[in-house]
Amino acid sequence: MINELEIQEFLRYLKNNGNLQRLTTNSDNKKAPVHRWFPFLAGFSHLFVKETFRYFNMDEKDLVFDPFMGSGTTALVGKEIGVSVVGNEINPFLYKICKAKIASHKLSDSTVLMKTGKKMLLKIASEKWKNADISNEHPLLKKCYPVNNLKKLVTLRNLIIDGNIMEKHKQYFSIILTRCLLHSAQVGINVPYVSWSSQKKPQEVFTLFEENLRMICEDLKSISRVTKNYVKTKVFLHDSRLRNKEIKTKSVSMIFTSPPYLNNFDYGESLKVFLYFWKIANNWREITEKIRKVGVTSATTYYRECELLSKPYEEILGEDLLNKIPNVSQEIIQKAYLVKKRIIQKEKITKRRKKSFDLLTLLYFKDMFFVLQEMYRVLKKGSLCFIIIGDSAPYGVHIPSDTILGEMGVEMGFSSYTLQPLRERGIKWKTLTYRHNKRLRESLLILRR
Repeated sequence: MINELEIQEFLRYLKNNGNLQRLTTNSDNKKAPVHRWFPFLAGFSHLFVKETFRYFNMDEKDLVFDPFMGSGTTALVGKEIGVSVVGNEINPFLYKICKAKIASHKLSDSTVLMKTGKKMLLKIASEKWKNADISNEHPLLKKCYPVNNLKKLVTLRNLIIDGNIMEKHKQYFSIILTRCLLHSAQVGINVPYVSWSSQKKPQEVFTLFEENLRMICEDLKSISRVTKNYVKTKVFLHDSRLRNKEIKTKSVSMIFTSPPYLNNFDYGESLKVFLYFWKIANNWREITEKIRKVGVTSATTYYRECELLSKPYEEILGEDLLNKIPNVSQEIIQKAYLVKKRIIQKEKITKRRKKSFDLLTLLYFKDMFFVLQEMYRVLKKGSLCFIIIGDSAPYGVHIPSDTILGEMGVEMGFSSYTLQPLRERGIKWKTLTYRHNKRLRESLLILRR
């Protein structure tokens, strides 16, 4: 069993042996084999996971759980150093990306992949693309891509989906084409939302495809020499607010994750170009049904405000929270009231309706309560849960998400929590005149079972 002294020694180790600010971002993932296939903007450094696993001597006898697997960072590290990892990911696009990345050890013959990509995809696509029908493609795609590029992208997509290609190859070609979406657009799509002001010169699709094909084949060669194929690695398309029956109670030796932040980030909106292109969703309603309704409430677009405005805050939180975490529930309600007061003040001044960040605050922590409940269930006694989390300040009211989640965990049954600030956030937005002046941070929250 790990005690508080050992936790403090670990934090000192991190301070002395690595740049904490660097460890929280995904910049390292952009150059690392496989991680770089799709370094999700909301991700964190694989080196942070690696440092943690190695410090606590995790090995093949241990099982690590990541309830927000994202693009697979935690699982890939486990495969590299020999630690079994299971996790949930409810976003269908990220789930497919994650599955392909963690299955990469199953394809050792990159020569076959290269040959198939060139002869069965690029060669055929170069002959067919001019006749591609893009009339039924989503209007957003037609705005983001030049006509010729969109025709080439659609041709390759259809060949990957419907062509005579082995299933084990299709997932890699899908990632290659997904990467092409980023640089063949005439606007910025690799940002939280499509940036119409970010006009750029789009690159030619077939050239991009061949470059990315070569990169992935190189990565497959390099990881075949170091991957520990004997460890268990699996991702479930599952909502982490709900019990995952595939993961046994008290079976997990460690949790390492980074949940959504309370910052009004819409994961459906941010990935909509990819969702529309791959036909995972065809419109706003389908994004809501497939992503917003099944994930942690991180944005005001995730709920219908009209259904909640007349309800007391206590009713929104629900009896389960009020009874199991009475102290933290009252703290959350007080924060929501402060936000509501600020909303009313701003609406009087601007004469405009403001976003219901008070309701978002309640729903976010309500969802995270159920996530922590599942974490508590699967974690072994005396083991640790590592959570990278950021605070927020809706309309200038500071919401210390890291502290609230720590207090929530203790009131639910975790024996203790420890906080380590990692980096300052929101620095690049300081010049905006309408923004609050609160100093925000990203922290490492450590819960001990």
